[in-house]
Amino acid sequence: MVTPAHDASLSPVLPIASAVRPAGPGRRPTITDVARAAGVSIAVVSYALNGRPGVSAATRERVLRVADEFGWRPSAAARSMRSGPRAVGLVVDRAAASPAAHATAVLDLVTSLQDVIAARGFALLLQVVDDADAAVTLYGSWWAERRFDVMVVTDVLARDPRLDALRRLRAPAVVVGPPQHVHELASVHVEEADAYRRVGRYLLELGHRDVAAVTGPAALLRTRARLDALTGVVEEAGGRVLHEATAATPEDAAAATRRLLTSSTPPTALVHDSDQMALAALDVARRTGREVPWDLSVVAGGDSALCRLSTPSITTLPSAQCDIGTATGEVVLAVVDGDPSAARTVPVGGLAVRGSTGPRAR
Repeated sequence: MVTPAHDASLSPVLPIASAVRPAGPGRRPTITDVARAAGVSIAVVSYALNGRPGVSAATRERVLRVADEFGWRPSAAARSMRSGPRAVGLVVDRAAASPAAHATAVLDLVTSLQDVIAARGFALLLQVVDDADAAVTLYGSWWAERRFDVMVVTDVLARDPRLDALRRLRAPAVVVGPPQHVHELASVHVEEADAYRRVGRYLLELGHRDVAAVTGPAALLRTRARLDALTGVVEEAGGRVLHEATAATPEDAAAATRRLLTSSTPPTALVHDSDQMALAALDVARRTGREVPWDLSVVAGGDSALCRLSTPSITTLPSAQCDIGTATGEVVLAVVDGDPSAARTVPVGGLAVRGSTGPRAR
């Protein structure tokens, strides 16, 4: 049996300049043509193009060069082995947020991120998984195959196994989260705490002292940052903040809103994480006999056409997903250029005040 895993540099090699091109008009080159021109066996060509051991650096380079000159299809893979995968990974954890509530936000981020990295020739490698553990497994297999240059991590958990896995792998990464929680990794920090402090001050100015926050999963860092900021402002003024953590689906938001509004001490203002959650709250308010904004004020943490077209239209913070995607792309390129701890900060704009908020009823 012939075993190809040997150093093919010991075999007689034809100079590339004397390589015989495939004969015949329009004939596509084959792996046999590449092997003949490089003066090696077909098996050695396969080993060289797939990065397998047993082939010297000089032989591997010669095979890659011949494949490129012939325009043979695997030449793209060969170039990848020389210059890296030229891809940015993004594994979306569907358990971190509702697909329905999160889909538009993810698309906005992905589009902006791709626009930035594509200018430097990078592709975006995207996959959706069921949970953080599945993401960790995928990181390991992708990194072993060197399928990405930099991994982007979103929807960061307070204790996130994905970050530990990337550190163990020593894989370059950009984390969309507070720098103090992403030690040694590059980061994009969204100033959500400042934004929610503004929401709290706005509601206080309207006279609201009983506020409820209906959020996504409590384990998410962004949930904690938003809740802590809102609670700090309201409680400092003598008010209270109730919290209902949900899976961020409209159905869960509706159920949480109903519990709050039918309690013995219902809030006079609701702050929901997303547009769809806030829209569900409007429906529950109507069904429980509350008139918005006279009996109840509603605020959404992200804007969309749904907020502008609802009745009444919903007061919101602007969506920062496009800015986050752009900043993430810039940090990815900084990491590629040799700055493994690059960081950017993304501000969140002011409230868009609409018909869903008003002074507390006396």
